[in-house]
Amino acid sequence: MKNIITILLILILPIAIYTIMSKKTSDISVFAKENNLPTLMTFTSTMCMDCQKMKTIFKEIEGNYTDKINFVHLNALDKNRKVQHYIKKHHVVLVPTMIFLDSNGNEINKIEGYIPKEELEKEIEEAVNG
Repeated sequence: MKNIITILLILILPIAIYTIMSKKTSDISVFAKENNLPTLMTFTSTMCMDCQKMKTIFKEIEGNYTDKINFVHLNALDKNRKVQHYIKKHHVVLVPTMIFLDSNGNEINKIEGYIPKEELEKEIEEAVNG
C-alpha cells in the first residue's frame, strides 16, 4: 500500500505543482490594471521582415513612453500556453499585429501589418490619452 501511495505522489505531485505555478503566471490584462497604464502587445516572428522593421521602430521609441504605456512583445511562434491564449483571444492571424489595451485591460485597438514610426507614435498617443 505504501508503494502505491509513493508512486502516486511521484506521478501526481509534479502535475499539481505545475498547475499551481502556471496559474500564477501573470495575465497581461491584470498587468495593465495593476499599473494603471494602457498596454501595447505586439505579436511578431523572427522570420517576418516587417516584424524586424517594427522591432527597430520599437527600439527607437519605447524609451519615450516608459511611464505612459506598458510594452509587451510576444513571439507568435512560441508554443507557450499563455502566448497561444492571447493569439486566440485577440484573433491574431498575421504578424506583426499590435493590440492596444486600455488601463482596465480591455482591447481598444488592433493593427495588423507594418506601420510607419509616425503612425505608431500617433496610435500610442491615442491609447495613452484615451
